[in-house]
Amino acid sequence: MTKTTLVGQSAAIESLRARIAAASRTTSSVLIQGETGTGKELVARTIHEQCLRQGKRFVPIDCGALPEDLVESELFGYRRGAFTTAVADKPGLFEEADRGTLFLDEIGNTSMRFQVKFLRVLQDKQIRRLGDVIDRKLDVRIIAATNCDLHGMVRTGRFRQDLLYRLNVFAIEVPPLRDRDGDIPLLARHILGSLNAETGQDRRFSPDALEKLQTYGYPGNVRELQNVIESAFYSTAEQAIGSEAFDLPSDTFVTEPSDTFVVDNFWDSVARPYTSRLITRDQVRDVIRRGLIETGGSYRKMVRLFNLPETDYKRFMDFLRRHRCNVDFRAYRRMEKD
Repeated sequence: MTKTTLVGQSAAIESLRARIAAASRTTSSVLIQGETGTGKELVARTIHEQCLRQGKRFVPIDCGALPEDLVESELFGYRRGAFTTAVADKPGLFEEADRGTLFLDEIGNTSMRFQVKFLRVLQDKQIRRLGDVIDRKLDVRIIAATNCDLHGMVRTGRFRQDLLYRLNVFAIEVPPLRDRDGDIPLLARHILGSLNAETGQDRRFSPDALEKLQTYGYPGNVRELQNVIESAFYSTAEQAIGSEAFDLPSDTFVTEPSDTFVVDNFWDSVARPYTSRLITRDQVRDVIRRGLIETGGSYRKMVRLFNLPETDYKRFMDFLRRHRCNVDFRAYRRMEKD
């Protein structure tokens, strides 16, 4: 089995390694929190590979990608005849992870109905397939992850407090790339090494390339760094990848609201151009950042700022999560208080 690699030597990443080692010595549920692109699944896999279940299955599930009407059948399985297209018995992902680890990514995107059923599974350690009358005992370790503020969601009634207590037995915070001093060159070389191995090449960075990579803030964290390097790798033919190969967005951070900042209906002026590939994800995030500045970190107020009806709030947030365009609002709340 190929081992995962947690790359870095910063104090933040060393502290993360210590938390992973501690989590690996327990059998408790783990809640991994961190911004989009920080490597939460990598942390979960590392815990699995270091714990006593390492020889068993690691089953990852992106809760945000599962349609609401398929969540239960995918996770719990179903019995033949449970619904029109159920032509045979099918075990769910919980059963597939028996004696191993089930990783639930984007747990904050689940419905209250699912949360109730999931809580019952954690309490009873058994599941029942849809349409079945038999309960099946399971031995599954749960690791969940989110980039949402679950405590805030509890306060607003969007996440069950009892489920949060069950999941948050052992908490791990994954640091953003901006807090990992000195790790960008190490990560860049690791990513380039993987691309070389995949393509049978032996390319390298020029010194100015690594310098340029360290000048950008990477709001998309390690995932964005990887995308930047992959784009440069495949779009240039030179053996040495120079700084000119990196098309980095402007990393200017507006600190004051702009009187002229207006979005004329988010769906028409931002969402549709993005899905048509006329603008990039980073450009959408820039719009979101400016909106957070204007509203003091409130996504709900941003709906009005973007000329949308209040009823579009959930649709708006779902769009941002699905396309990984959401931005951590907490820094903008601090800005408002300063």
